[in-house]
Amino acid sequence: MIMWEVFLNHIGDTISALASTAGLFWENIVSGVTLIGIIDTLLVFGLLWWIYKRLRRSELIRIFPRVLILLIIMLLSKMLGMLALFYVSAFILVIVLLAIGVLYAPEVKNVLEMPVIKMFNQVRPNRFVPTDIQKTIKALGEALAVLSRARKLALIIIKKDKSLARLLENSTKMNSRVRSDLLIDFFANGSVLGKGAVIIDGNKIVGAGSTLFKKDAKVLFNINDRLVRKVAKDLGAVVIVANKAAGDINVIHNDDVYKNLSPQDLVRVLQTIFIYQK
Repeated sequence: MIMWEVFLNHIGDTISALASTAGLFWENIVSGVTLIGIIDTLLVFGLLWWIYKRLRRSELIRIFPRVLILLIIMLLSKMLGMLALFYVSAFILVIVLLAIGVLYAPEVKNVLEMPVIKMFNQVRPNRFVPTDIQKTIKALGEALAVLSRARKLALIIIKKDKSLARLLENSTKMNSRVRSDLLIDFFANGSVLGKGAVIIDGNKIVGAGSTLFKKDAKVLFNINDRLVRKVAKDLGAVVIVANKAAGDINVIHNDDVYKNLSPQDLVRVLQTIFIYQK
């Protein structure tokens, strides 16, 4: 009986201690609820939402939840007075942010270069207007018709949803309107820019000679190549591959593969992807 009473007393003391801790926790929360505190919280959540909207189509979105968890741990440890945990989590957060800056420099640069006036506005991805997309598709059809007849290799990547910053990092940056003669010159005349992928964003050629995910790597102009498939599936891009041996045209988008296309078929496939699919 004595052991049982000691055990019950121990349980009661533990519950009392937990209740006291919980009471102090809520007292700290209630005492911290001020107009300035509310405004501060709303601004933080607004900033986090803006960052999420900016990063949701980039590779950084996979890291965003981990950073958010660290911030929540820091907030709770600060409120509970757990200074050791607060400083450790703050140190880890600094390391994570430095690693992000090194590994995802292009994505971070895109966020930092955004004009301040647009900071709290939703930034919509670059979209074709009907006239632009028709002109772009026409230029691609004309270029691939010449390249396939000449049995020339060609690799063209068109942005659909996600950022192609990782591919641009390993390319020669450009800002030229999509033209059939320019594409033909890249791939038919032995240009250095034709030894890698041409990257199109909207109605602009934004990069050429891209070695995809690996710097200074040899690019295989083949729809079965692992990196080519990765571009189509992981980045959601539309990839056009002209096959030198067969003289045909192939298109990959996500898990969809269109093989042995004629230039006319290519135009119809691109129209389906960019115009008719919602």
